[in-house]
Amino acid sequence: MADDPKPPSGDFATRLSAARKAQDGVDGPARGQSRQTGLAYRVAIEMAAGLAVGAGLGWMLDRWLGTRPVFLAVMAMMGFAAGVLNVWRAARQLGAMTDGEARNEGEDRRG
Repeated sequence: MADDPKPPSGDFATRLSAARKAQDGVDGPARGQSRQTGLAYRVAIEMAAGLAVGAGLGWMLDRWLGTRPVFLAVMAMMGFAAGVLNVWRAARQLGAMTDGEARNEGEDRRG
């Protein structure tokens, strides 16, 4: 492995700090857009996962108990409700983060 390039000289913490400072140069709208995209993916995945897990458990219960798709319908509704609850929590978390950023920007302008 003599052909492997040597890592840049310096401590890892120093290089990490430099990379974070370079990342801070990214303009605000681009950072906000990536946060919104991440939230959209999170919402979609949580909704789909809740519904899929609920429907899957209901289907397994129906097969195990030999019933009609009663448990499938009930558990799918419960999975959907769990997905909606997770989306609600994510929206509240985003709102709290947005409020905190607005307060920080206000303080930066004043002082």
